[in-house]
Amino acid sequence: MAPAGPVGIMRAMPVHAARALERLAGADVGAGEWRAILRFVAGLFLLLTAYYILKVIREPLILATESAVSRSYARALQALLLIGLVPLYSALANRVAPAVLVHYVFLFFVAGLLAFFGLGRAGVHVGFAFFAWLGIFSTMTIAQFWSLANDLLTESEGERLFPLVAVGGTLGAIAGAQIAAHGITILGPFGLMLVAALLIAGCMACIASGTRAWRNRRGAPDAGLAADDRSGESRVVHDPHGGFTLLLHDRYLLLIACAVLMVNVVNTTGDYMLAELVSRAAGTATAGAVDADQARRTYIGVFYGNLQTAISALTALAQMLLVARVFRWAGLERALFVLPVIVLLGYGAVAVLPVVGLLAVVKVLENGTEYSLQNTLQQALFLPTSRDAKYKAKAAIDTFVVRAGDVGSAALVYLGTQLALGVQGFAVANVLIGLLWSLLVMRLARRHRRLRA
Repeated sequence: MAPAGPVGIMRAMPVHAARALERLAGADVGAGEWRAILRFVAGLFLLLTAYYILKVIREPLILATESAVSRSYARALQALLLIGLVPLYSALANRVAPAVLVHYVFLFFVAGLLAFFGLGRAGVHVGFAFFAWLGIFSTMTIAQFWSLANDLLTESEGERLFPLVAVGGTLGAIAGAQIAAHGITILGPFGLMLVAALLIAGCMACIASGTRAWRNRRGAPDAGLAADDRSGESRVVHDPHGGFTLLLHDRYLLLIACAVLMVNVVNTTGDYMLAELVSRAAGTATAGAVDADQARRTYIGVFYGNLQTAISALTALAQMLLVARVFRWAGLERALFVLPVIVLLGYGAVAVLPVVGLLAVVKVLENGTEYSLQNTLQQALFLPTSRDAKYKAKAAIDTFVVRAGDVGSAALVYLGTQLALGVQGFAVANVLIGLLWSLLVMRLARRHRRLRA
């Protein structure tokens, strides 16, 4: 009988198909590593599929009962909640073995999904709470996946294999959006919540199986290391300090946090600039229409549909064809400069010529690079850090610091609108942040090189 479930599918995957995937991504998978790596690819695929299903259904849930302004309030609430959740997570990490900790976190969110399903079916308006919950889910669960991967793999293994594992997430994002688009009319938003819960459970099975396969892999380069890997299943994170404390007392971790903050400030500010130009273009293009409001909504919807399609296509192509090769040819330290250079050149051009077509191209390049190369780099930066940093400090960075970047961009937009900067002024602001980011990346690359040595 053929094996069932995501783990069984990975076990049954033909060798030639696995090797084709390896050649396509430009990765280098060693003897005895395939069983584990394919399970991690499947796990990240299922996790991102679940997230993108939930990301699509959150919009009708909140907009059906709340105003668009409520979305901004929900984002601010996420950052406030994370100030309390990160220390609680750090305290739990001091008492529970990492492999068990990851499953506790996933089970917590599965229980949350089931609760939203029950409340929604009972007629309770859950849109605002679900929007805030999903922002925490997306950052926390993905951080947990990569924390475990960082803990299991050495630095050389991670730089060699992380680009291939990340392909699963890229494909999952595409699959999740398509499932939600076609399934929402059949199952409704609450039915899709159950689908997402099942996918998360499948992700947990893949992670557990992949972890066992990695610890027991054939051809492990060092028997002592393999034994240490197995013993790690029962060891807990031992540093009593919380994620924020570790972050503030380690220069390398602080540099990573600042880089992540700048990525999100620049990206979210760019989103605001594009929305401003698209809104103007829509008003001009639909002036004189019989139903101007409907025509304007249609114009904006078509524009953003095409934009997201282009970003998804570039992300998938870059993750599958370029990221592993960039890691191998340029090295992690040089690859860190790719996105800052795109930001400097792209927003520099927009500062000179603030037109919607040019900014759209810049956003496709920026987002496609961030979602593929930059995200993989950010995961690999934690490979040479301590176990405590991989779980507690990484959780603080991937959750609170990311949301703090959104808040920082909101503050910049508020200040800029008060000063009447306009799109060109915001483009100049992004260029200045990009310059500061480039200087920070130089220091981060030097610190990383020292840790490797």
